[in-house]
Amino acid sequence: MSSVPEIILNNPFRVLGVYANSSYREIVATISKATKFLEVGKKVDYPLDLPRVKNLKVKSNLSHSLEDLDNALAMISNSEERLKYAQFWFLRMTPLDDEAFDVLFSGKPNHAVSVWNREDNLSSLQNKVIIYLWKCDFKSALQVAEKLYKKYSDEFLKAVDSKGTLVKSSADLIQTFVEAILAYISPKKLLDSIPSPLWLDYIIPTIFDNSLNIINSAIQDAKDQLDVLNSEGVKAVSSSLKTGIGGKLLGDTKDDYQLLTKVVSPDDPRLQLVSDRLANMLYECSIDEYNLRKFSPNYSISLLQNALILANNPIDKEEINSKIALFQKKAEKFQSEQNNQSGGDFEGCAKSILLILISQLIWVFIAFIIDHC
Repeated sequence: MSSVPEIILNNPFRVLGVYANSSYREIVATISKATKFLEVGKKVDYPLDLPRVKNLKVKSNLSHSLEDLDNALAMISNSEERLKYAQFWFLRMTPLDDEAFDVLFSGKPNHAVSVWNREDNLSSLQNKVIIYLWKCDFKSALQVAEKLYKKYSDEFLKAVDSKGTLVKSSADLIQTFVEAILAYISPKKLLDSIPSPLWLDYIIPTIFDNSLNIINSAIQDAKDQLDVLNSEGVKAVSSSLKTGIGGKLLGDTKDDYQLLTKVVSPDDPRLQLVSDRLANMLYECSIDEYNLRKFSPNYSISLLQNALILANNPIDKEEINSKIALFQKKAEKFQSEQNNQSGGDFEGCAKSILLILISQLIWVFIAFIIDHC
C-alpha cells in the first residue's frame, strides 16, 4: 500500500498551521499566537492538522514546538522552496473554499471534494490535488493537476509568491511536481498512474535518469566486490554476498532495467550502453565466482543466460554462448560424479546391511543348535 507523500504530511505550511497563499503577516501572527500557548504549557494544534478526518492517513510525527515552527518558517523563506511546498498544500481563496474547508474539518474529505467540484478555479483544483494525494489516489491527483497547470500556472505563482520574484512556466511547475512525487512513490506506480500522454514528457526523463543511476551504481558495486575477491580472496568479500555478487547484481537491477525498457526504445543508445555494461559484469561474475568462490556451474549458467539476453554485440553474444556451453559440460560432469558417488554410497550401505543380516542369522542358527544339543 502506498504512503502519503512526506511533503504533505510534514509540509512546513501544515506545521505552521497556515495556507500556501497565507501572507507573511498572517504567518507571523500564527507563530506569535502559538508561542504564547507554548509559553504557558498549552498544546498547539490547528484545523489544518485535520485530526477529525478519520479516512485520511493523517498520522505523522507532526508537532508545533518553537523549534519546529522556526524550521518551517526557514523552509519557506526562499521563494523557490516556498513554491515547491506550496504545490503540495491547500489554498484558501474563495467562499467555495470556506464552505469546503468547514466540511473537511468536520471529517468529511469526500464531501469537501464534492463542494470543490462545483467550480473549476485555481484553489478548488489545487485543493482537490492535495486531497487525492493524501488518499494516495495518484491517478486522480495527476488528472486534476494537469488541468490546474494548463490553465492556472501564472495565477498560482501570483498566489504563493508574495515577492513576485519567480518566473515559471507551466512546464516548470509540472516538472517540479513530478520530481517531488517521485521522491515518495515508485517510478513504476507513477508511470501506471498517468492519465494522459502529457505527463510522459515530464515523467520519462526523470524515471530514466533515476533508473539509470541505480543500475550504474549496482554495476559499480559489483565491480568493487569482484576487485576485492580477486585481490584479497574469498574471506574479504562482504558476508551479505554469500548468495553471489552476480546474483545480487541481478536482483538490484531487475526492476529498474524493466522500467527502462518500458520508457525508451530498444534502439536507444543509452539503453544499449547500460545493457552491455550489465551483461559484461554478469559475465565477469560468472567466471570469477566459479573459479575463486567455487560456486556451482549452474550459478554461472544462470548469470550467462541473463547476460546473453542483455548483450547487443554479436561477438559478445558468441563469447557468452561458448561459455554457457562450457559450463553446461561442467554441470553435466558434476552431476555425473554426484550420481556415481550416490550410487557407490548406496551400494556400500546395502553391503553393510546384508552383512549385519547374515551375522544375525548365524547367531540365530548357533542359538538353535545350542538349544537342541
